[in-house]
Amino acid sequence: MKSATFFFSTIVVLVIQSVVTPEQILAQHPTLILTEKGVGAIRNEYQSVPLFKNKYDRVKQKIDAVIEQPIQVPVPKDAGGGFTHERHKANYTEMLEAGTLFQISENEKYAAFIKKMLLAYADIYVNLPLHPERKHNPAGKLFWQSLNESVWLVHVAQAYDCIYDYLSKTERKHLETQLLRPCVDLLSEQNPETFNKIHNHGTWSVAAVGMTGYVLNDKDLVEKALKGLDKSGKGGFYAQLDQLFSPDGYYTEGPYYQRYALMPFILFAQSVETNQPELDIFSYRNGILQKAVNCIFQLSYNGKFFPINDAIKEKGIDSPEIIYGVDIAYARNQDSSELLAAAAIQQEVILSEQGLIVAKALKEKPSYKFPLPSQTLSDGKNGNSGAVSILRDGKNNGKTAVY
Repeated sequence: MKSATFFFSTIVVLVIQSVVTPEQILAQHPTLILTEKGVGAIRNEYQSVPLFKNKYDRVKQKIDAVIEQPIQVPVPKDAGGGFTHERHKANYTEMLEAGTLFQISENEKYAAFIKKMLLAYADIYVNLPLHPERKHNPAGKLFWQSLNESVWLVHVAQAYDCIYDYLSKTERKHLETQLLRPCVDLLSEQNPETFNKIHNHGTWSVAAVGMTGYVLNDKDLVEKALKGLDKSGKGGFYAQLDQLFSPDGYYTEGPYYQRYALMPFILFAQSVETNQPELDIFSYRNGILQKAVNCIFQLSYNGKFFPINDAIKEKGIDSPEIIYGVDIAYARNQDSSELLAAAAIQQEVILSEQGLIVAKALKEKPSYKFPLPSQTLSDGKNGNSGAVSILRDGKNNGKTAVY
């Protein structure tokens, strides 16, 4: 009788242990822009796709040289343009590129480089004061503006995602408690005004927190990023989508800032799509993000943006932010000749499944025409706060344009 009781208890224990709630299921990594499925496609095909392989080879050559040098994580002291500011910017770019190379090549030297650098940041981050050169804008710790800290975390979240399974549980816990979560807290709970602000600073902030939330499998962080700190919907990503674009996809701060804001919008949207496809984020507000990508090209002349607001005139449609937008938007439906025409002009792709899709399409048909008609693009969230009217002599770039 005792053996029968023991047998029954064992069965009960096994059954209980096999039940896993959805909240306990950890996401597969990578889980943001890169995915396991997408990386598999890249490994199988990229060697035969010249535009993609060329980008991969250039990034590999750069990072192979970088990882031979000592890692530098200096104590922040400089304003924008200074040595420490630029070093921390270079670090986040290099970590993301190394993470992408690790996923595609499976060479652990790239993961080891990221791990070493993240651990160096974790050694100092919690005890850093706010940046000594902070001015009127909310400050970061690594940078003089929290905006720059958000950009840093958008990149670092992706790099961490790429090496998540390479790290031990102990290493992950250390990095999350000493670096990632403190940075998230700085950008959100400690700076609620910026986090909830309907502005490009707010967009970068919610993207950074939301993407980190997906990597950490923290649904609370994701919900705050989508709906604002109090989850009321008055702030957060949905409010940004509702209020910063007109129905035509025109961004309230003009094309120069549309370029800058497009990157966090498109990166976070793709992260949402990867992890919560049921939200159908790219269809939100009648496909406003797709419209925003198309719109930005209409606001250019000879590849440069119309200098509205305090624009830097050298910025144009070949900017990295626009490349992200084109590749991710095109990969959604793969039926936009306009976006392929834009990609053909750019002659650059991102190192992701979306970039591979674009590069393959251009390999099959490398030449497209991008229509640039005369038109009026409404301004304001309801399209009734003015407009930008563009008159062109002909349909192709290079013709006379007045706006």
